[in-house]
Amino acid sequence: MKKLALYVLIVCVMLSALSVPVMAASNVQAKSKAQVVEKDKIQTVQGNVLLGWTEIPKAIAAVTKDSDNPFLGLTVGLLKGVANAFARTVSGLGDAATLHNPEYKSVIKPSMVEIPSDTQSTTKK
Repeated sequence: MKKLALYVLIVCVMLSALSVPVMAASNVQAKSKAQVVEKDKIQTVQGNVLLGWTEIPKAIAAVTKDSDNPFLGLTVGLLKGVANAFARTVSGLGDAATLHNPEYKSVIKPSMVEIPSDTQSTTKK
């Protein structure tokens, strides 16, 4: 368990180090297209690798809401969420491996984790 925590810490530090060029490049007024693409890819990598796990509760909530069955949400939603989280995290790692290739586009849609905004009020009218 300690080794796993150490590996996760190392990955987080490495991804944080990737954001340093993004912050430094933001001060430059004239950016080339490659720099803009690289900045976008760094943000996509960070979002997908660090937030890929958020697909799990998102899928559980969506299945529970669609079926009105909490048990179905916890079983089917959990399985769908784990599959989506795995796909998003692997996609983020693939984006990291091809970071300096401006022609590469993310294979997962949407390219970043989308958090649904529930605008409906829970109070009765």
